[in-house]
Amino acid sequence: MKKGSIILIILAIISMSIVPVLSFFIAPQLGPEEMSYFNLSVGSEWYYESSDNETSWQTKRYIPDDFEFVHGIFGTFCIYWCQAVKYEGEENYMWLDQMWISKRDNQLVWWGYEDADARIIVDNGLTYVTEPVQEGVSHYGKSKGTLTLKSSQEKIRVDFEGNYTIEKIETLTVPAGTFENCIRVHEQEITPDGVADFYVWYAPEVGAIKYWFLDGNQTDVLTHYSIDPNDDPWKYWPMPYVPVMLEWTIIGLTIGITVITITLVIDKKSNNR
Repeated sequence: MKKGSIILIILAIISMSIVPVLSFFIAPQLGPEEMSYFNLSVGSEWYYESSDNETSWQTKRYIPDDFEFVHGIFGTFCIYWCQAVKYEGEENYMWLDQMWISKRDNQLVWWGYEDADARIIVDNGLTYVTEPVQEGVSHYGKSKGTLTLKSSQEKIRVDFEGNYTIEKIETLTVPAGTFENCIRVHEQEITPDGVADFYVWYAPEVGAIKYWFLDGNQTDVLTHYSIDPNDDPWKYWPMPYVPVMLEWTIIGLTIGITVITITLVIDKKSNNR
């Protein structure tokens, strides 16, 4: 084997070894921007006083330490945004539903929803809000999705539409305190269950401090919360970047193996002359 071929093969092997290491350090540097209104730190909890036209109860929204890659390991890293409720006379909160949420660039992206009866995951995530926030900005999205009925495990292809508008930036007072520069987001969604129409107020560095659902006149107001700013997966975990790291590694290995194969073939033909 010629000296040049040996050097080329060695360089290819070195590059195949370096790419996975480089991807581990570089990929997180290309991650999403920090978002003031949507801290997705694992372990965060928000507690609310809830009421409608008929009764009152307590609501807890929280981010557990579980996660999921939507659409497989080469898909999108998502955290779960869970909701639980507790009625008068009950000691423990009961899980009600959850959403799949991710971050991309300066955007918060919605990927799916699950309750006791069904689960839906959309093909393409819907942009919810972008930062820096601006009054009047609206994001509309439409995507096909897979609806799974839990009772039968039947899977149905459905349409999902969402329109999210920052209608106002204002100061709001709730039991947890007075918060300035809150964004009031009007959510309008067309789902397999019908139309959802409600409002959510978000405060900087806190998150959702008030919900108002037009159906039933339900209101949730924040009473207290706990946020760990040092456990944001996109800032402190490698997992959100696994799909990118795998892609880079596979590309690097493919190029390296191709170079080695071509070099060996050329060298063999050269020796047979």
